[in-house]
Amino acid sequence: MERVYGITEMVGLGIAILLLCSAVTGAHCTAVRLLPDRLPMLEWTEFQAAGYPGKVSGLIFDARNPADNGMPLGGIETGCLDLETTGELGYCTIFNSFFPRRQINLPFLGLSVDKKVWLLSARSLPGVKCARNIRYWGHYPIADLDYEMHCPVKVEMRAWSPFIPGDVVNSNVPGAVFEVRLRNDTGQARKCTLAMSFPGHTQGEAWLEGTVKEAYHGSADGITGRMGPHIAFFVGAIGQKASRIGGGLSNNGERWSGIADALPPYVSPDQGNAGVSAAYDFTLKPNERKTVRLLLAWYAPMWNGQGYGTIAQGWAGRAGQSYLHMYGARFGSLRDVVDKLAGEHESLLKRIISWQSVIYADKTLPVWLRDTLVNSLHMITETSVWAQAKPPVGDWCRAEDGFFAMNESPRSSPQMECIPCAFYGNLPIVYFFPKLALSNLRAHKAYQLPSGRPVFIFGPAYEVAVPNEGYQHVLNGSCYAEIFDKLWLARGRDAELLKEFYPSLKKATEYTMTLRPEYGVRQVISMPTGNQGDTWHESTQFYGMVTQVAGAHLAHLQMACEWAEAMGDKEWLAHLQGLLKGGSDAAEEFLWTGSYYRLYNEPETGHKSDVMMGYQLDGEWISLFHGYKGVFKHERAAKALETLKGANADPEKWPHGALVFGAPDGGIIREGFDCGYWTNTGMHAPACLMLGMTYIYNGQKEFGLELCRRTMSTIVRDHRGGWDWGILYKGDTGLKVYGNDYYQDLILWSLPAAIEGKPLDGPVAKGGLVDRIIRAGNTSR
Repeated sequence: MERVYGITEMVGLGIAILLLCSAVTGAHCTAVRLLPDRLPMLEWTEFQAAGYPGKVSGLIFDARNPADNGMPLGGIETGCLDLETTGELGYCTIFNSFFPRRQINLPFLGLSVDKKVWLLSARSLPGVKCARNIRYWGHYPIADLDYEMHCPVKVEMRAWSPFIPGDVVNSNVPGAVFEVRLRNDTGQARKCTLAMSFPGHTQGEAWLEGTVKEAYHGSADGITGRMGPHIAFFVGAIGQKASRIGGGLSNNGERWSGIADALPPYVSPDQGNAGVSAAYDFTLKPNERKTVRLLLAWYAPMWNGQGYGTIAQGWAGRAGQSYLHMYGARFGSLRDVVDKLAGEHESLLKRIISWQSVIYADKTLPVWLRDTLVNSLHMITETSVWAQAKPPVGDWCRAEDGFFAMNESPRSSPQMECIPCAFYGNLPIVYFFPKLALSNLRAHKAYQLPSGRPVFIFGPAYEVAVPNEGYQHVLNGSCYAEIFDKLWLARGRDAELLKEFYPSLKKATEYTMTLRPEYGVRQVISMPTGNQGDTWHESTQFYGMVTQVAGAHLAHLQMACEWAEAMGDKEWLAHLQGLLKGGSDAAEEFLWTGSYYRLYNEPETGHKSDVMMGYQLDGEWISLFHGYKGVFKHERAAKALETLKGANADPEKWPHGALVFGAPDGGIIREGFDCGYWTNTGMHAPACLMLGMTYIYNGQKEFGLELCRRTMSTIVRDHRGGWDWGILYKGDTGLKVYGNDYYQDLILWSLPAAIEGKPLDGPVAKGGLVDRIIRAGNTSR
């Protein structure tokens, strides 16, 4: 007979379960599985996950269907450590080996149960067992792993680093927590040992000779490694004494097989190996659950501008300038970092889950978008640095600001900033960390050339005090205008902000709109004299008046009119309005074909291209996203969008996105035009997202969202690039052509505003998505 429980019995039963869980773990109830069984692989889906109040959205990888790179553990400018879907540690920049990136590729966790040892990894080593498979859900900055093993103790792990939108201080903590959840579902007690190994730094990141290793006791218990003032790291556990500490276990099966009895002895100072390990013994009673919280903390406060290590002379003969991480000003030592994470891990994790839950609960966003919005933020830790205001950073930099910048693509095109990348990708910084966005803008103002020309980069590799004007000067000024306007609008048209930047913006605008004086007012929509320089879609020659230039410049002028009006600068406002009208008239006269806007037109030489650019309406999107009414005639922009639907953006021809360039008849360009490295079937992922949003703003929400979904599916599912987002793919096959960790793709965060039919400041308004995310993460302390 089925029993029906009354309310009193149900409450009593619930209390009993909570008390039992508390007695077992001392803190959290771990009876709830991290992930439910039988989730589909490589498909966006909704499911219930431990700790979350409602269903989450995610895409599950596993060791048999691995992601190209695992999710990075780390926060703002702390460096990061990839946790691979195979259970191993992958790319590592925590010791400032940004370029080329260090790869660890080693197991780091092992479990002994009654003297039999399993690596918590899919790697097979002699003398030890390994996981048959690992199910993996990454939701930056958290990764949940479920290990499938022929082991009497079941194992799951939640690994995470602090990252909290709206709280730059607590997102700037150099460390990671590994919560290993153990379940003894058998009827007998099991003697267990959990061991963690970490290889430490390498030669070049700091000298290996003389690495000091010693036991660490305090808020956490384990072992530290230290090399002078440059490098320090900790491996240990929170709330549990280390049973043994030792040297690194690396990929040595014999060493791992003995973790229940002994770890490799360590020498201090060690003259050639920085690796360390720590082991924790315990007994699991029948049907007992236990969570062991392991901790990895690091402290490497100096980086070399050439991208590798901390040694002043650089690496492999490369000299570079030395910079200090901002976290080094906040934490005086490794012990401060350990104490921070050990003392606040519960509240920090709760806050992460709270802000993520806001996104997962927003049913106005499709499931795939909820997942990718969360995971896109991983690119901030992959690419960011935040330097203290000390030489070689100039005295223009304020101590409270520091100098924040992101690297274009650390593994593909390592250079700091690249202002078009900031145009495409800095919106999450504006939304969630406006202090950092302001720091970045002040650098652009400080580095601006006397002519008014903004710089292209802050420096090569990881230099931030070696600015260069670059070659995209036709659009750099409009990028500067756009990234300022984003922050200005998001801060409610802050009068003091505008007052600070107005002279610089005015100079940049005048420079940008006068690059071809012989054209008169038509120069507003044109390439510079001699057609020198490039647009964002470089490597292709443009002539005369160019649609992409026209759109960006006209949107720039719309913004400048708003600034001039807000400043009461009537004379400049009238001048800008004249440029805006003249440029707009010229664009409609010389660039409209009758069904779309041509690529370029230079009447005096006869250079005219009717090549159809998929992203001809970039400027239209900029205008709409910033709250204006568009830069092209509305009916013509709508016609161009319809034309593109049967050409560059045709989902049947190009299932993976919209082509950069297409033939006038809607087919592939086969001759007569050099597509450059974009190729004749290439699609630029961030520009595809921009085009998708342009459709949405023009009332074609279904088509626009589907274009964005196809683009993100190409990156995340087809290429298993959950945490490695490129920018150039083949529109027909989806083949990846170029790019790793490209923060241009953070333009994805523009989509929620477009879906609501609002400009960029919509989500920051009270009750908007950004406002709700920030409040959730900062009221759960």
